[in-house]
Amino acid sequence: MKTKSLILAIALCLGLASAAPAAAQSVKFGIVAGMSLNKLNFNGDGGRFDSENRYGWYIGPKLNIGLPLGFGLDVAAQYSQRRMNLNDDASETFKSIEIPLNVRYNIGLGSVASIYIATGPQFGFNVGHRHWSFSDMQETFSMERMNTSWNVGAGVKVLSHLEVGVAYNIALSKYAKHRFQGEDYSFKANTFQVQLAYLF
Repeated sequence: MKTKSLILAIALCLGLASAAPAAAQSVKFGIVAGMSLNKLNFNGDGGRFDSENRYGWYIGPKLNIGLPLGFGLDVAAQYSQRRMNLNDDASETFKSIEIPLNVRYNIGLGSVASIYIATGPQFGFNVGHRHWSFSDMQETFSMERMNTSWNVGAGVKVLSHLEVGVAYNIALSKYAKHRFQGEDYSFKANTFQVQLAYLF
């Protein structure tokens, strides 16, 4: 069921991305970079883990497609490094390629600035560690090769080129899983983001 839902979501996103340029009022390329605040949510851990917020960063190219009636489409390919922890003694940095695909609505504030709200799916692909081992517990989490999440965000665009925004990335799938003493553990990674983008 999860696989079918994921395939449907990807197909929908690709369909939107391919159809949008035909109706586009403007197409701009740019670069986006930002800081993230990451926190793990556990399932089945019995209170053994206590994750706290950890910082990360990301950067990559971005495509902004302006559509009629104030709507638009944002697509990016971001290299991301997230610092995450299980407790005070077990933390690690994880590397991934994140592909957000957000539908946005723009509200003009004259010729100088506009504000926007955005939402859409994000697909993450692990390009770093496949396992997270922590010797003090003699356990290892297996990191998923791919994970999905959902973005909700808002921001301001100035002079049609500079964007500053915030977003919350809600995990929809497991980030890692582990089986220990006959019990299954897993965690998801939710992320708060502050980002800056420049469109050429």
